[in-house]
Amino acid sequence: MTDQHEPRGIRVLADYQCHPLWLVHPDAGDLSPEDPSLGLSADLAGRLADWAAEYDAILDWDDPASSAFAEPEAEEAFYALGRTLAERLAEELGGGWRVTYFDGRLRRDVDVPGAA
Repeated sequence: MTDQHEPRGIRVLADYQCHPLWLVHPDAGDLSPEDPSLGLSADLAGRLADWAAEYDAILDWDDPASSAFAEPEAEEAFYALGRTLAERLAEELGGGWRVTYFDGRLRRDVDVPGAA
């Protein structure tokens, strides 16, 4: 059973053909940034959706294992933008949420300051 005072968890993660937000719960999966239960601004929801679409665009359907950004600079910019969006998500959600971001450059989750 979860303590009522424990912050809810949400993870920002780009994955092919998925929404960019993931509730941290054993039974939860990806979540649309437009889900009304989050109450995100239309601007942030749209930016998160665009960010996820950018990741989908690099998918090589014929050889998924070879999917990659065309240039290292594009990959760097993508993950830097993801971090910025995660920080903005933490601001909009406010207290009561623990926001993490999967940084593909580091290959691990990082806590987003100001969350929870």
